[in-house]
Amino acid sequence: MKYFLILISLFLALSCFAIEQNGKAQELFDSGNYLGAAEVYQKQIDDGENNAYIYYNLGNSYFKAGDLDKALINYYRAFRISPRDKDIINNLSFTMEKTGQSLIPDNMPKSVFMIYNYFSLKELKGLAFIGLWLFAISITFFVFFKYRRFWFKTVIFFMCLTLFFTCFYLIRAKKDLQDLAVVIAPRAELRSGPSDNFPVALNVPRAQLLEIHDKKDDWIEVSVGNENNLNWVQQKYIEFI
Repeated sequence: MKYFLILISLFLALSCFAIEQNGKAQELFDSGNYLGAAEVYQKQIDDGENNAYIYYNLGNSYFKAGDLDKALINYYRAFRISPRDKDIINNLSFTMEKTGQSLIPDNMPKSVFMIYNYFSLKELKGLAFIGLWLFAISITFFVFFKYRRFWFKTVIFFMCLTLFFTCFYLIRAKKDLQDLAVVIAPRAELRSGPSDNFPVALNVPRAQLLEIHDKKDDWIEVSVGNENNLNWVQQKYIEFI
């Protein structure tokens, strides 16, 4: 009981501290000190806070300060954690449009995009595990209890449910866990190879979203948008999402 009360006290203290920090950041934001608010939110993240609310507000602070690259990075991080939040989707989409990009691929209907991203990767993993446990429980009922026809159908149902969420998770993981990065320099030179000795293939502007494919020393192999061409950029010009 003593240790339980200590844990409760610690949790309440941390919660109060987080509320205080959020209040401080909001005051700075409301007064127009957007970079000051961003520093407070960033410190919370550095201290272990990892929720969509913090990333979203950090993105808002950078957007108001005119740092579209950092706004895009943090909106995207918030989106990965909470993909159904309309405010996050709207701000991320607006920021990408403002930088000449699109959140939804040109060849994908919006409804398909929303369904595909309805669950976060963490939620899909949890649903797959829940389905697996229900599948195991239904097998137990099928073996040891009556109404075997009913429980057989239940076993099949939970087996299909588990397979669905597992496959959905694996498909999403292959895409979502692939690193993305954003250009944080005024301009980044993409070269045909991992060295300054290779010719410049493309110049990309600040806030351009890049897809990561490989890494060699401090050079990163990337692609831009839906293009299949792979080029190399120095890591100092980008920030990973």
